[in-house]
Amino acid sequence: MRTRLLLLAGVVCGLGACTSMRIPTIDLSGTSLPRLDEMFRYRETDTSQPTTPYALRPDELATIKTAFSGAFRDGRTVQFGPVTARRTSSGNLIVCGLVSIRKPDGRQSGMTLFDGTGSFDAPGGGLSFVPRRLAGGNADSVDVYGDCREAGAL
Repeated sequence: MRTRLLLLAGVVCGLGACTSMRIPTIDLSGTSLPRLDEMFRYRETDTSQPTTPYALRPDELATIKTAFSGAFRDGRTVQFGPVTARRTSSGNLIVCGLVSIRKPDGRQSGMTLFDGTGSFDAPGGGLSFVPRRLAGGNADSVDVYGDCREAGAL
């Protein structure tokens, strides 16, 4: 029993001596991390322009579909999803929508976001549409999405 007490006292003293060792630390005082408002551009001024909803008439929607489909001359066909428009303060339209492109071999791209601008300067005051970007095609998806979102078209 006496040996056990001596052994226990030795272990306690030995473990007590371990706690006096210095714990290593890492000095981060010279490190600077980017601020969240700089990373995500929270402080950027709002560059979006005020828009109002615009309900496309069937003939205007047909004009948009014809102009967009006409941009593909290599045998690809286009299937449209929802298309929305917003009128800017200048009277022009910001048009955003979804489109699926079928390649000549039958493969489809899946629904992809597109945007374009419309104006009422066609003969007879009709709508003329100019497709701008196709997400994943001639523009990054996040750019097309961001601009459509800012315009209120999504």
